[in-house]
Amino acid sequence: MPKLQLTKRNIDQQTPSPESGQVDYWDTELKGLCLRVGKDSKTFYVKVDVLDPATGKYKTVKGKLGRYGEITPDMARKKAPEIMAKLRAGKPAEDTPIPTLRTLYRKYIEAKNLKPSTAAAYKIYFENEKGAKFSTWMDVPAPELLQILRPDVVINRYQEVLTLSGKGAASNAFKMLQAIINYGMILYPQYIGRNPVKVITDAELWPEIKTRITCLEPEQFMIFHDALLSFPAIHRDCYLFALYQGLRPDEAHSLRWVDVDLDKKLFDLTWKDSKTKHRGVLPLSRQTAEILKRRHAVVQEGDVYVFPSVAARSTRGHIVLRADKLRAKTGLDITPHSLRRTFIQIGERRLRIARESVKFLTNHVDRSVHGEHYAHIGVEDVRAPLQAIANEIERLMVHGVGGKVVELATARATG
Repeated sequence: MPKLQLTKRNIDQQTPSPESGQVDYWDTELKGLCLRVGKDSKTFYVKVDVLDPATGKYKTVKGKLGRYGEITPDMARKKAPEIMAKLRAGKPAEDTPIPTLRTLYRKYIEAKNLKPSTAAAYKIYFENEKGAKFSTWMDVPAPELLQILRPDVVINRYQEVLTLSGKGAASNAFKMLQAIINYGMILYPQYIGRNPVKVITDAELWPEIKTRITCLEPEQFMIFHDALLSFPAIHRDCYLFALYQGLRPDEAHSLRWVDVDLDKKLFDLTWKDSKTKHRGVLPLSRQTAEILKRRHAVVQEGDVYVFPSVAARSTRGHIVLRADKLRAKTGLDITPHSLRRTFIQIGERRLRIARESVKFLTNHVDRSVHGEHYAHIGVEDVRAPLQAIANEIERLMVHGVGGKVVELATARATG
């Protein structure tokens, strides 16, 4: 790196703009003062070596003084010692508000291009009054927060969440916290020099979360059907709709009337946020068409959703299919997503329906060579397979293994 007495004459005559990149010219009079010359600008900086308490090693930090032209070399040389002293004391070169965890969370959400579903999950863990896991930490300044978050404190809070909310919630919440603090280390290195959540990794405490494989076994369909009768009609219809169509829970309970065509027996999920980005128009089975006709007969003015919430405090506007309620009333170890797996099991294993048809019906992208390059199927191609799966589900719910296809009483009842 070149050295140069940083005077106006020398800067004007001996610091040409490079074609690319940048060049640092170090002042021969004041150690640590430099002029960074880029293609379109010249800027005064100071650099100092500071001991990092976390590692016991020195690291180089820099502070901006100002652009040449806005400040003179003499002004830069006069200002430099003050900024160097701040940097050595662990303070920022410019006075900026000390961030809190809430500040870091908001900056992270603004900066990251998160899917709506992911952003909603962050909101639950960091904002929602009932679901927030770190409410007592949110408004603590970063330096003070790092002092509070000793290994034992982090582990104790993690184990509390694990006990109260389960493995998935604990893992998700603390991994989100870890990501936010990692981002804070980039934005505010002068305040955040370590990530206290790393202790969970160091202590090997992350839970092993096995992929859920639960679904309705053939002998459980009648139990499930009988238990549905104890649900309110709208919830019962929504569970049945999800099962008959093989939908994700949020696809079922947030279905909108504007996306339903009862005459053509079609519905559209194109608007939905998706992990796979694969959304489109799907056919309705006889059973689900009957459910939608029944729901349409009792629709109220202003209802946007097929399964609207009746709770005055609802912020979603539609009901929610809940795992705890489903388990409690059926006595089975299943979740709303288990109904989707049940649909797939019936189609692929019990009825031996072509996998690409089942994937189309469940909005899965078929990554196989055949699926990506040779299978060009449409809505009408999967209408018959859908009806076959729905008929088998209906048969198992009414008569169990070995029964015949019948029309469910719940499909005829008013709700």
